[in-house]
Amino acid sequence: MEIIIKKSEQEISQRKLEGYLKLAEIVQWGRRVPVKYCERFYGIEFLDNQKYVFMMSWVTPFNVWCKSRNAGKTTLAAPFVMAKSNLIPNFQAYIMSGVGSQAQEAFLKIEKIAKREIASFTGLTDVFFNETVKSAANTDGFTHNPGSFQYKLYNGASVNSLNGAFDNNRSKRSNLNLYDEAGFAPEEMFETSMPFLAQDSNFKLGGGVNVSLLPKEFPNQVIAASSASSTDTYFYKLYKDYAKKMILGDKRFFVADINAEIVINATFDGKKYPGLLRQEVIDDAMKKNKEKALREYYNKFSTEGGENQAIRRATIIRNSEVRVPTLFNNTSSKFALAYDPARSYDNSICLVGEYYIDDEVGYKMKICNGVSFADISKKKKTPMRTPDQISHLKQMLLDYNGKNAADYENLISLMIDSGAGGGGVNIADYFMEDWTDSKGIKHKGLIDKIESADYIGKFPNAVDKLKLMNPKKYKNEMFDALVEMLGLDLISFTEEYDLKGHLTLFEESKDMKQAVPKIHKLTFDEEMALKNIDLTKEETVNIYRYDNPSGGYRYALSPDKQNKMNDDRAYCLAMLAWKLQQLRRKNITGKQKSKNMIFLYN
Repeated sequence: MEIIIKKSEQEISQRKLEGYLKLAEIVQWGRRVPVKYCERFYGIEFLDNQKYVFMMSWVTPFNVWCKSRNAGKTTLAAPFVMAKSNLIPNFQAYIMSGVGSQAQEAFLKIEKIAKREIASFTGLTDVFFNETVKSAANTDGFTHNPGSFQYKLYNGASVNSLNGAFDNNRSKRSNLNLYDEAGFAPEEMFETSMPFLAQDSNFKLGGGVNVSLLPKEFPNQVIAASSASSTDTYFYKLYKDYAKKMILGDKRFFVADINAEIVINATFDGKKYPGLLRQEVIDDAMKKNKEKALREYYNKFSTEGGENQAIRRATIIRNSEVRVPTLFNNTSSKFALAYDPARSYDNSICLVGEYYIDDEVGYKMKICNGVSFADISKKKKTPMRTPDQISHLKQMLLDYNGKNAADYENLISLMIDSGAGGGGVNIADYFMEDWTDSKGIKHKGLIDKIESADYIGKFPNAVDKLKLMNPKKYKNEMFDALVEMLGLDLISFTEEYDLKGHLTLFEESKDMKQAVPKIHKLTFDEEMALKNIDLTKEETVNIYRYDNPSGGYRYALSPDKQNKMNDDRAYCLAMLAWKLQQLRRKNITGKQKSKNMIFLYN
């Protein structure tokens, strides 16, 4: 074994990969060999917990890596796939995720390692890069077709990423399915891709050849890597089933549960190796969003609430996408703002939705910003003074109306919770008068001509685009609309924010043949928007529908969350969903009237 490992880099880099077949046979029973191989020929070093996971997964068919944030899921998966494809001739692997860009980002990790573009990996070599098949049109061996990123090696191996169009991902053959961020992928992705592995890797037919005498091949493998999600996801099913079988002694199954405690106390060759994760980062996350922090850092799967839960987390995950929050309007898009005011207690929140018409299904909505009007100068971060909140809200109205637009031309509605607690009716008074912005430009006021009908004559210049939403009248109707619109996949959210300070986006090249990765560095306001949208999703999945003994029903937080969590963001989301439902009904009614008019005319 040592003789093989000490081969020179020049020998290993030759196109025919002489000696790889023999090495591959040894690796089938020598779990330490692939780790030493990566360290020797790729220049990659592993922490002790990473070595363990790598070795235990090497020849195990069914694997789950449940890892805390900063535990290096993708960083470990990349050399794993590299070693497999480099050592095994004609090897085929597929990298998948619930969002196509996430799978592409995992693929790019391999590419960056091969090109020695990761600053924290100081000892990287070009051994793997020398094995990629290149051409005049493809000078580095890595292709970025929007449908599937790919690299091929001289030994016939290839690795592809697959996008999120699951129905197109059928009838393929694979030796390894790597599911990155599997905890946030829909069940449909697993159902369409698991059959890739159905054919036994040892199945062979040949004219007159006794196949029983041929050496055994590596088993086909599943690796589902992710931080914890919720108990209604397919990832949790794999985690639970594989763990049970591993505990019962079935060596075909392996589950690694690496939480933040292991990451903080990580060792390298038995010695403490600091720097991957700090306790204060975890503490801060626990204060801001405890439920999310428990999932991401302590691998605590969120428990779903049974039949009373109004909206499942899987529905939110299915409708999330990687995109930058929209902080202002520069495209003449149409926006609505939902405002749940508060002064001394609770949160004062404004959520922003962008409404657009899809050619196939009609009106849809993107949640594009969330703002918490908190006074950061106060120790308890209670809401800022009401005049300050109104001032900020008016500036948001200008930002989302956009430049070169008449007053509220691109504003669909400003909806305000008019419940007694936040004083929404009184707050509406601040918007009726004409007002002057910070640049000295005068603007018309806003009014709800139904709820504030007595003031129409006093403020004739006010525009009827303000809607007071009384909870006693509208709450059930709003949340019914939210359940319906989400169930129809008509509302999209930003993907759960990983706190890295940037997003990896993919843009098509000018010739439309390549998906070019682009790193978008987030501003402070964009980061805050992503965090608030995440909190919105967390509150929403904790809203339950309860039947009243005397008849009817109500929506409220689950009993165990009522004193621990707010529902202001979920309420704002419900207001935006109600407006989406109204627009869709109006659009459908308008079409029906148009058809009837044509019929009468004919």
